[in-house]
Amino acid sequence: MVILDVKRSEKKNEFLYETTVKVGVGELLKDLCEVHNLRLKVIRMSMACTELAKHGPLRPEETRGISDDLSKVTELDVNAYGQPTSPDEQGFRTGCPPPPEVAEVLKRTAQEAAAAVDVALVGQKRTLDKKACQTQIDNMRGAVMIAYPAYHRLPVYDPIRQELEDKEELDGASELQAVLDYSQTNLWWAGKELRTDQTLEQYIGRNEKTKIVAKLAPKSAGAPVREARIDENTHKAMMAHYYKKQEESKKLQEDEDDSYLDSEWANPKSLKSALVGGGRPISYRGGYRG
Repeated sequence: MVILDVKRSEKKNEFLYETTVKVGVGELLKDLCEVHNLRLKVIRMSMACTELAKHGPLRPEETRGISDDLSKVTELDVNAYGQPTSPDEQGFRTGCPPPPEVAEVLKRTAQEAAAAVDVALVGQKRTLDKKACQTQIDNMRGAVMIAYPAYHRLPVYDPIRQELEDKEELDGASELQAVLDYSQTNLWWAGKELRTDQTLEQYIGRNEKTKIVAKLAPKSAGAPVREARIDENTHKAMMAHYYKKQEESKKLQEDEDDSYLDSEWANPKSLKSALVGGGRPISYRGGYRG
């Protein structure tokens, strides 16, 4: 099977995808966009579930960010949902989370979902697909239903309810909202745009045991930035080596001690002395006596 290391401009939005060389580029592009979008949805839901378990549902828009002291001089009741048991310091949530044992289920499910789509999977060489993402969404849906059966006392404007009802705001204001429309997205590999009317085999060959780095980019954005020739760890090691050499060079330049010139190994005539007479002083003997 062919392994695609799918990337975008952000390092966090990276995952591995498994496919075959026979797949059409158009079909592959659609699947990659769906996995990318589902992965972002899982991350958003995980964050929303965690906050819901900590501080309860979101406040109405008109009372968000208002402190208890400020509410005394306004007609707005920030505690209309109930008396806070876990106040939100930012004032965005009601401070009325579900019971501790249910909140723990929400937190644990959210953590498992986040880990299932984390970018660390790339380093572990684990692939991601639509089924795995949908499983985590269903798990979090079940946890929310345990805490708020049939969305009872969970406002329609709460982020997790909007996600579960597919009514979330996707304006692209953050990287977690930057979903892709496959009809407006291009797939790039080796600096080339892959045409949707061709197969992957026409680009990478017939070898199924291949791993390539593919990039998803909007059609309006043009070609993505090419990959660096060396990986991040090698780059760090090279920088550390050059820094060490630079520091050693600075120390040598600052060292003005020339006492080493008195050493035997620094004698410029040591080689000649070693070759002539084996290093022994040359002696003169008297003339021939008959």
